[in-house]
Amino acid sequence: MNRLTPFILLILFLLTACASPSSVNPTPTLVRLDRSALAEATVTTVAATSTVSDTLPSATSTAIPVATPPASSVSSTTTGPATATFDTAAQVEVVTPAVNLRVGPGLDYDVISVAKEGDQFAVTGLSPSGAWLQIVTADGKPGWVTAASAYTRLIDVEVDDLPIIEAGATPSNAAVTEAVTSELASSGQTAALTGGQLIFATGSGGDLYSVNADGTGLQKLASGVIDPVVSLDGTQVAFTRWDGDDWGAVYTLSLVNGVERVVAGDMLQPKSPTWSPDGQTLVVSFQHGGLRDPKEECRRYDLGERVRVPEGSQITGTTYNGDKGQMIVCFVPAEDLQWYLREIEVASGDYEDLPSDLYSYAPAWDPQNAWRVIYDGEKGLMQLDLTSGSNTSLTTDVRDTAPVFSPGGQTLALTYKQHDHWEVYTFDLASGARQRLTKPSILADPQYNSAAPAWSPDGSQIAFLTDRSGHWEIWVMNADGSAQRPLFSTEVQAQLGLQYNGVNERLLNWIE
Repeated sequence: MNRLTPFILLILFLLTACASPSSVNPTPTLVRLDRSALAEATVTTVAATSTVSDTLPSATSTAIPVATPPASSVSSTTTGPATATFDTAAQVEVVTPAVNLRVGPGLDYDVISVAKEGDQFAVTGLSPSGAWLQIVTADGKPGWVTAASAYTRLIDVEVDDLPIIEAGATPSNAAVTEAVTSELASSGQTAALTGGQLIFATGSGGDLYSVNADGTGLQKLASGVIDPVVSLDGTQVAFTRWDGDDWGAVYTLSLVNGVERVVAGDMLQPKSPTWSPDGQTLVVSFQHGGLRDPKEECRRYDLGERVRVPEGSQITGTTYNGDKGQMIVCFVPAEDLQWYLREIEVASGDYEDLPSDLYSYAPAWDPQNAWRVIYDGEKGLMQLDLTSGSNTSLTTDVRDTAPVFSPGGQTLALTYKQHDHWEVYTFDLASGARQRLTKPSILADPQYNSAAPAWSPDGSQIAFLTDRSGHWEIWVMNADGSAQRPLFSTEVQAQLGLQYNGVNERLLNWIE
């Protein structure tokens, strides 16, 4: 037994090293939303995803001391579409004063009746988005109700146990516009914006909408968009789309006539387009080089030698060769994707790769100085001089992400990683002073997020996303952080199906 003890300790040490959290945050995912995710309330969904690294890989390695070993060596589940034959006594109870029951899983579908608080219905399934429950109505017919916990409560069943029910084709998007607009009208609510229009995406890979500042005129513009950004003259939206996890293209959409066109394609995971002041050029971030889809590696070490594997690696096995006095350690290195910047002429699609860090995210073009692009670099915010091609460090805090210029070009709004959650800051380019605009109460548990800021056209206000109410909503505040308030009512916000995933995404644009 004593001879086995060091070897057992070694194995336990290796497994612990593998399981312990790295100093690098987990790579977040882009959740692609479908139309059914536009629910009367938002729930977390599992969808087809594409991963984008927003962390800074370290060049250091993990050292593991090797103990002297003994002389001897040593379910997936597939869920498909289901029919409404779920045999269960499961019920769902309405926990809000009133909620609509619909023909299908989405605001696109007609309302068949209104359920009141305390009403209970048999549950027969779940929509693919996870946002809607299929039920049996009081007259014995199938119907759908939101699955959001703010409105309904499941009884005697877990949501994961429900079969997935595919719905039929949805009607036109006019029903969504009518639903949100009528909600505003019936509530007598005045929107929080002072003027203009919001162009926003429901999430990375989600739907693109426009809405007036007073909450009227909600209109769907496009689907499957990533990081939409409006040109300074307010006539075009640039965004990207990905074909699966890898290849993608840059698009523009005219806000004048609705014409969509491909600007440039055959790029790996393009993200974060930003317009030049004259609207003729875009700069985007795209995946270029680094370690992609890493394979298992094995290394041989002599007894007494320290085992060193790249930081973040997953150790897959160890083997001791007593005859040769050696240990073989196998592991899979952590994926290490590198991101560069590319400048693209909108009219022709001609491009030029720009000098940038190995990890260059979320570029923002100065609206007042065409020579300057600021982006999230390897060790903080970087400033790229497009005239000379030189890069200089602007900040040294790696938690500064997704810079957005104020209309006057003097100030940046940032999404900042505040320990375990996101906050909104501003950074004065002249003085280097930063100001925290959002801050949860110290008693808030968990600490809620605020992210993805967008300046008002006059620079006096900032719109942003926050999950302080339990699901993502659009809020607005003064440029100094005061007077924070929701853009729309909770009921209206829930219908938009917003989602922020912490991958430097830009979702909001505020235009005149």
